[in-house]
Amino acid sequence: MSNPLPDWMDQKIWPQIYGMLLNDAYFKLMCRARELTGTFNGPIAELIQTGYLSFQTVAIRRLCDNGRTVISLRRVLEEAKSNKLAPVDQINGLSDKLNSCEPVVDLVNDHVAHTANPARNPNMSGSTCPWADLFKAQEAICRVAVSVQRDILHRKVVSEIMPVPQGDIMEDFRLWVPDEVISKQLYAFWHDHKKAVNAWSR
Repeated sequence: MSNPLPDWMDQKIWPQIYGMLLNDAYFKLMCRARELTGTFNGPIAELIQTGYLSFQTVAIRRLCDNGRTVISLRRVLEEAKSNKLAPVDQINGLSDKLNSCEPVVDLVNDHVAHTANPARNPNMSGSTCPWADLFKAQEAICRVAVSVQRDILHRKVVSEIMPVPQGDIMEDFRLWVPDEVISKQLYAFWHDHKKAVNAWSR
């Protein structure tokens, strides 16, 4: 029987990670634009932030799901262990790195996917997601995925994991951000963020 894990990574895992990274990059770019201009701070901005948090936390939850009927990054590790594709200690080490995602996973389980009953779950998570927990989970997922690709499946890893959007990345910003701010500050912010994310593949 052929090993399905390369296809899982190519067709299911990496597309989810790329979507998570691009969504995150655009949101942070928008936050920087708001900071620089002092505008776009009303209910639409709040709506965008709510959508961003829901998208990010659910993506992290999906990638860390360990159910036997799902395809997830954690499930890839379990299947790799079952099929002896790498030493158990090596796989367990990667699985431990994904444990940093647990605060986000717990939040989704308790407040997004379900409404937890505090009377029956006295240890339920808080209803807000600290930014530090979110960013730590994003980095852990990327680093583990790269390690799976390179060290367990022995496949080539792209040098840049940050997706490259098609078209003008500043198109929507031109409607409300001055051209000078875009050319001198937003593009610099975008490239700095891209560089930081791509460092996770090394």
